[in-house]
Amino acid sequence: MTKYIRVVLALSVFASVFAPSAATARSARDRGKAWEPKPVSKALYGTKSPDEDPDRQRHYVQGHDGTDLYVETWLPAPKSGKTPPKRIPTILIMTPYVVQGQEEYPEAHNPYLPGFIDYYTARGYAVAQHHVRGTGESGGCLEQTAQNQVKDGANVVEYLGTKAPWTNGRVGMYGASYDAETQISTAGQGDPDKIKYLKAIIPTASVGSQYDWNFMDGVPWSGQPAIGNTFYLAGVSLFPGNEPAPQHYPEKLECQDEVMLSSADQSGDFTDYWREREYRPGAPNVKAATLMVHGLRDFNVQPITLAGWFDHLPKTTPHKGLFGVWNHAFPARHNSVEPEWARDDWYDMVTAWFDRYLKRKDTGVEKWPAVQVQASNSQWWAVKEFPTTGGPPGQLSLGPNGKLGRRRIKGSTVFREQVHIGAPGPGEAAVFQTPKVRQRLHVTGQPVLDLWLKSSDEDAHVAVELEVIGRDGEPMRHEGSRNEAVATYGVRSIQHRKPMRRGWFNQRQGEPIPPGEALKVPIRFLPTDLFVPKGGRLRLTVSGSVEYSKGESMPSGSASEITILHSCNRPSVLRFLLPNRKSKLLNVRERDEHGRKLKSNPGRIGKQTGGGLATRKVCGKAPKRIAFLRPTGVARR
Repeated sequence: MTKYIRVVLALSVFASVFAPSAATARSARDRGKAWEPKPVSKALYGTKSPDEDPDRQRHYVQGHDGTDLYVETWLPAPKSGKTPPKRIPTILIMTPYVVQGQEEYPEAHNPYLPGFIDYYTARGYAVAQHHVRGTGESGGCLEQTAQNQVKDGANVVEYLGTKAPWTNGRVGMYGASYDAETQISTAGQGDPDKIKYLKAIIPTASVGSQYDWNFMDGVPWSGQPAIGNTFYLAGVSLFPGNEPAPQHYPEKLECQDEVMLSSADQSGDFTDYWREREYRPGAPNVKAATLMVHGLRDFNVQPITLAGWFDHLPKTTPHKGLFGVWNHAFPARHNSVEPEWARDDWYDMVTAWFDRYLKRKDTGVEKWPAVQVQASNSQWWAVKEFPTTGGPPGQLSLGPNGKLGRRRIKGSTVFREQVHIGAPGPGEAAVFQTPKVRQRLHVTGQPVLDLWLKSSDEDAHVAVELEVIGRDGEPMRHEGSRNEAVATYGVRSIQHRKPMRRGWFNQRQGEPIPPGEALKVPIRFLPTDLFVPKGGRLRLTVSGSVEYSKGESMPSGSASEITILHSCNRPSVLRFLLPNRKSKLLNVRERDEHGRKLKSNPGRIGKQTGGGLATRKVCGKAPKRIAFLRPTGVARR
């Protein structure tokens, strides 16, 4: 959730066994139609800091419960004879990470972008920073984006849209990580009468709920809740670098008993504490034009957010998506995954979005692709939605002897659920692999493993990893300091296997399962876009825990023996979506193309089924759309 926490407990599962295989060349592909945003606002003005006019640019906004909510604003200043308009829109950054006078996104924070405040005040925007309750100069207690903070956001938006001396009545929001979850929670759950002034948001690397930062589908990430909340209490709320607002200091501890007690609960249950911090129910309420951005290699805030939030935004609300191969960062700042693929057009996109919805200028954003998504081989392409892409379905059956993609299946595979460091040992995992694909294979959206299994114990956790294996037989990896695998991951507690009818996990309590009985357990992976080259393979590993940059998923502790079933009556099948072959390729501006004219070579993504491997029938049945939301039954032996 925060850009400062780096909870790294181990490397990827196979890092200690296999040598890396380069995913692609350093420079990204230039195939496709040239695409560039067209902002209107120009750099005309200087910056007036709050220090120059504190009575006008520093305010306390009253919270619904009387809490002091601190807001300070930087304004455009006259420069070279150019005087800014008296009425201008405001871009709000709602953050826990700053104290008075400190910029959240200065140039020093990102060597590839100018400082955000100077860049946008120069273009005729006010930039306001609101210290969320319990941090900086604001009063109250940091509750990790619970309902008090949502109400705070609505009050601050209303102030900036109505009472701020410079306002033109239109407010936007910007920011990454925590600064993004404040956007989606305010826009989706804030008081409609107050947030009607919120016209545009650009959430980057946002959680869809606090639960998702700490768990996945009933399985906790090792130590994550306690580590995360301890950091926010000690590093953000109590000791942020200087002594903020001494009169508010005692308030900062008022809610911490609930926060820290809830952090100690490792059951995986979706409790009332997490329910209050679930933001997806608000997605259908969002009216602010939304440009949603997420790295598909985000090790910190996993792209699981996209399922149930981005795909639940109303059709009447303008919204676009930008999802590519980067980590927990803005698209212009690939600091650890494929640095040369960083988007050089990021600020142009942001400016065009705000120009259109805060200044009502024609920037052509309505004609942008609905979603720009980047495959693991660097190719950008246009898709109508994500992660439910609308492409044709694909499937690969799990068969005996580690076969992935057989037409007929029978038998079973057994492993023991337990924690492992590095590659699983003998009997600790079940590994399935396709033959070398005769043609390229493209797995997109959110794969789901429909796993039929038996457990020797009434509890078990199942972890899955889907890797791309290169032509040389080695796991492919992305260039960069993190040496990220070209892969996606998923976990599921079999006691928490109730259907996710609304598109996200919300099971209140685990239910023990009957040992020895056959169960269908759908396990969803993180949204992804994996490209398998001709001659490459897909490898699926099923075990009791998975390690990657987020940390380690925790096994149940039961050391259960898991039997994976392979039969036409109970087929264990990996289901996924293939891209629509008519989807257009895109050539976008990246770091090595700064100042250059983009080549335009229109083309389509074409057929990418692995030479028909992903579309063949299994036990006489063709692939069907992913059905992990359907009820899961218990079949008697």
